[in-house]
Amino acid sequence: MNVYRKSLMVQLLLFIVFFIMGGYTILEFYFRATYPWIGYILLGFLVLVGVLGFYLYKRQDQSICIITEKEMMTMRYLLYGYFLVYVLEMILPSIIKTINQEVLAIVSGALLMVIAVVGTALQVKILKIK
Repeated sequence: MNVYRKSLMVQLLLFIVFFIMGGYTILEFYFRATYPWIGYILLGFLVLVGVLGFYLYKRQDQSICIITEKEMMTMRYLLYGYFLVYVLEMILPSIIKTINQEVLAIVSGALLMVIAVVGTALQVKILKIK
């Protein structure tokens, strides 16, 4: 399957953001009460990444990379997994009142970061080879 290289660069940027958001999930649990402004730092970072992603996508680069069906399905499953873990991390405390918030934040943050690292490695592999 043919994909524009600039689209793969935006996806790489997205997986890097996913890694940072996984780390933020852990940091937020420990520092939200002490530093209530920590959310604004993440928001500022996300705006900067959004502008960078828009710039990368609007570039005139028309080079094409070939991506296999296996790589496409792997990325799809990684995105589904990220979405599932992120949503579960948000709704589990309201469903299960006795859940340990600290363990939930650490486990979900670590899973989000692992998914992001695997996605980043896959994107770098595709961009290097193709």
